[in-house]
Amino acid sequence: MGLLQIFFAVIFGCVSLLVAFQLMNGKCLQLVYKYDESANYQKQQQEAKATEIAKLASAVTFAFFATDASLLFYELGQTMGVPDLATTFSLVCDVAMVAFLITVVRLYVKLVGSKDPKAKFKSSNVRVTVFVLVQCVLLSLMAVAF
Repeated sequence: MGLLQIFFAVIFGCVSLLVAFQLMNGKCLQLVYKYDESANYQKQQQEAKATEIAKLASAVTFAFFATDASLLFYELGQTMGVPDLATTFSLVCDVAMVAFLITVVRLYVKLVGSKDPKAKFKSSNVRVTVFVLVQCVLLSLMAVAF
């Protein structure tokens, strides 16, 4: 069972790191923001809002990666029988989980405090919410599996 856990942790870590860098660089914005095609919103304002949300979401994804990597090294420590490594990365995982929660709260505080009328319960918030929810579910499943 340990080898399967390690495999999934590596896959999730690589994908999350790739997505985090893409969001940080302003690519793959469709993951967290849906552009409104109506005439009420200007394209430039939407680009700025999408970039802001993407940078906040990338911080959440980097925290997901840190938690995933610490769980991976914890499992490696357990599998190899090195209790010091497992204990150290158990503590690192705790810190990374707190960082994950802080970045999620920060993301939603910024979304709620936005002056954009589209930001209240519209499709953009649904996308970023699903994006974060998927990460929370994956992290929970990995934590239970490890």
